Amino acid sequence: MEDASGTHIYRLGPAGRRMGYLLLVGALLIWGFALWTLKNTLQISLRPGNLGPSLQNLGRRLVGAEGAAPFTPEEAIPAVVMAVLVLVVPLLIWNIVEELNASFAVGPSGITFRSLGIELQIPWDGIVALRPADEEGEDRTDELVLRDARVSAIRNPLIRFLHCQAYGARRLPLYGGLEEREALLAQIRAYLVPEPSTSPGDQVAGGLEAKDDATGTGDPPRRSCRGGSEHVAL
Repeated sequence: MEDASGTHIYRLGPAGRRMGYLLLVGALLIWGFALWTLKNTLQISLRPGNLGPSLQNLGRRLVGAEGAAPFTPEEAIPAVVMAVLVLVVPLLIWNIVEELNASFAVGPSGITFRSLGIELQIPWDGIVALRPADEEGEDRTDELVLRDARVSAIRNPLIRFLHCQAYGARRLPLYGGLEEREALLAQIRAYLVPEPSTSPGDQVAGGLEAKDDATGTGDPPRRSCRGGSEHVAL
């Protein structure tokens, strides 16, 4: 989609949204199963009047109070596994919800990522590279490597943490389920500015060209066939 200013906006396509909702339902089911299993393993009762005493009994078992039954391996191992799932799965749920609500606005000034209270505006000279997120895997997700961290623009500290734990402070994912994804990648490559070379050989060559131009004995400077600086696809 393109707005009046010439900025192209990309979002998840129908197939990407279907996959996202399926993953979201699966993650919610896993989290509910882990929470219920943890409750049963720790013998916590949710019935009115029994919740307080069951929690007190759990506390006595955890501290090894006299008269309290110690945890057996059959109880401790499943409890630890389920506790980890209860803590980790919500992070996965956030990642899925953030992806479902994500949009990328691409224009001459840069790329803007928006999703659930997040708005990251990144100029083209603030992007170091465009590369696959997993070069050895089959995941079609690419990522932009940023020159500087932009997450300080996220005001809510909780949302900032959730975004960083998923992608890092200097990474921006380009999801595999984006509609017109290839057009997005081609547009990003067209806008990216190549880094100036600083190798000794290039410096010597540059000095010779400058000397030839000054004495009038060198060839005319070569220009890009497009009349400007060449764009290099990363």
